[in-house]
Amino acid sequence: MRSVAIALAASLVLVLAACGDDTPDPTDAPAGGMRGTVTEGPQCPVVVAGSPCPDRPWHGTVRVSATHGDVVREVETDDRGRFEISLGAGSYEVLAVTGPERMSTGAPQTVTVVEGEWAEVSLLVDTGIR
Repeated sequence: MRSVAIALAASLVLVLAACGDDTPDPTDAPAGGMRGTVTEGPQCPVVVAGSPCPDRPWHGTVRVSATHGDVVREVETDDRGRFEISLGAGSYEVLAVTGPERMSTGAPQTVTVVEGEWAEVSLLVDTGIR
């Protein structure tokens, strides 16, 4: 009786494995995708010669969406505003996600990823300081 139960369980596993989704997953890709930095600025209302006011690294969520709008991945930037997302070949929209509690805004960029290569991206989050 026990061998019959084991045989049925093994058969069920094989049937379920055969019923997998054939749709390619853009995150199942060889080394390659999108990486870059996110900065926020301006940091000062007026930049004066001799007193630089550089943009700062931005820490937050970077969202990558497919061209038809579905969110593919979200990652957090590190303390230096850097991020890296493994992706398959295709065209994506990338955006620094800023919420309503922040005064800053981020503009989306369209990025094309070539299979096995890294697309470099620089995003700017506008602080609204003028």
